[in-house]
Amino acid sequence: MPVDRRVRAAVVATALTLLVAIFSVDYTVKQGDTLGRIARDHDVSVSDLVTANKIANPNLIRPGQVLLIPTKDRTHLVARGESLLKIAALYGTTVATLIKANGLSNPDLIFTGQNLIIPGSTGSSGSGGTAVGSDGESNGPIQKPDGSYTRSGRYHVVQKGESLEEIAALYSGVRVTAITAANGITNNVIYTGTRLFLDGPGHTATGSGGSSNYTVQRGDRLGDIANRYGTTISKIASSNGISNVDLIRAGQSLTVPGGSTWVCPVADASFFNDWGFPRAGGTRFHEGNDLFTTNGAPIFAPVSGTVRFKTGPLGGLQFNLKAADGVEYIGSHLSGKETEGKVNAGDVIGYVGTSGNALGTHPHLHFGMYLGGLPINPYPTLVANGCN
Repeated sequence: MPVDRRVRAAVVATALTLLVAIFSVDYTVKQGDTLGRIARDHDVSVSDLVTANKIANPNLIRPGQVLLIPTKDRTHLVARGESLLKIAALYGTTVATLIKANGLSNPDLIFTGQNLIIPGSTGSSGSGGTAVGSDGESNGPIQKPDGSYTRSGRYHVVQKGESLEEIAALYSGVRVTAITAANGITNNVIYTGTRLFLDGPGHTATGSGGSSNYTVQRGDRLGDIANRYGTTISKIASSNGISNVDLIRAGQSLTVPGGSTWVCPVADASFFNDWGFPRAGGTRFHEGNDLFTTNGAPIFAPVSGTVRFKTGPLGGLQFNLKAADGVEYIGSHLSGKETEGKVNAGDVIGYVGTSGNALGTHPHLHFGMYLGGLPINPYPTLVANGCN
C-alpha cells in the first residue's frame, strides 16, 4: 500500500476512535443481560455494540464485562409549530444543548424545514425493572441468546400505494403471511411510512379461563369488575358469598372465577394498529400501541406477575411487568404509580399521563409486549381480549 494511502487510513482509524471515545459511555454487564436488551436501553443497535466492542460472538457476554456504548448525532427536520423546547423534550435533551450544537443566536427563530443537529446522547437506563428501551422502543434486530424467537431484522418501510403482496414480492422467500404475523396485521391494512418486519414471531396472549384474585379499588362496582374479566356479576357474587351485589368495599379481596384472566390495561381506551409508525423523524419506529384515554385513568395489570418501575427521558414514568404467561409487558408516560412487586391480573399498577416525550399530547399509555426479548405487536392481543 502506498505511504499516502496508509497515512490516510491511519488518520481515518484515529478519527473514528476519537469519535467513539467522545460520543460514548461505559456500561457494566449485569447478570441476565443480553446485547439486545442493552442496545434497547441505550437506544443503539446491536451491530453498533458489536462493532464498538469488537465482539466476535454477540451471544457471549459475561457479567462484569465493560461495554462501550456509542451514541450518535442525529438531525431533526423542524415541523410546523415546533419550538426548541418541544424538540428538546422529544429527544431527551435541553434547549441550551440544541442552541450550542446548532450555533443559534436567537432560540426563538427556527423555521419549518430547518435541519437541527441533535447531539449524541447516552440515553437513560432509569432505575428498577429489566433493561428495556427508555420508551419501550428499539431500532435493530434482537434475539434471545438460545436462538428462540429470532428475527433477522430485515424490514420494509411502506411507500405510498404499496400492498402487502407487492412488498412480499420485493424480497426473496418472503410471504405475505410472514409479514402479517410478524407485525400483528389482522385486516391487511397498512400505512405509508410504517416499518414492517419481514419475519419474526407473532403472539396473541389470551386468558386461561381460570380464577383470579382482585382487590377492590375505591369507586369499583361489581359490574365493572365482571366486565373487566369477561365474567358475570352472579359468578363473582356466588364465589365470594356476596348477598348484596351493590355492597362491596375498597380493599376487599375477591375471587374472580371463569372468564378471561387477561385484563385490558386501560378501560374504554381509544386505539388503532399504530405498530411500526415512524418516530423522531424516522430515526426509530413505534414498537407498541398507544391507548388514549383520560389523564389519571387507572392502569390494570393485564396478567399476574412482578412489576417494577423506571423513569427515562422518552418514556417518562414506565412500568415493566414480567408476567406469568412468559411475556414482558411495558407501559410508558404514566402520571403516577401504585403497586410494585407481585401483582394479580386486574390490580391497579399506575395511572395514565403524559410524562416523558408525551408532554403536551393527549393522555395515553404506550403499551408494549416483548416475547423472548423481541418486541411484538400488542394489537392482536388487545383485540382478542375485547379491549376495543
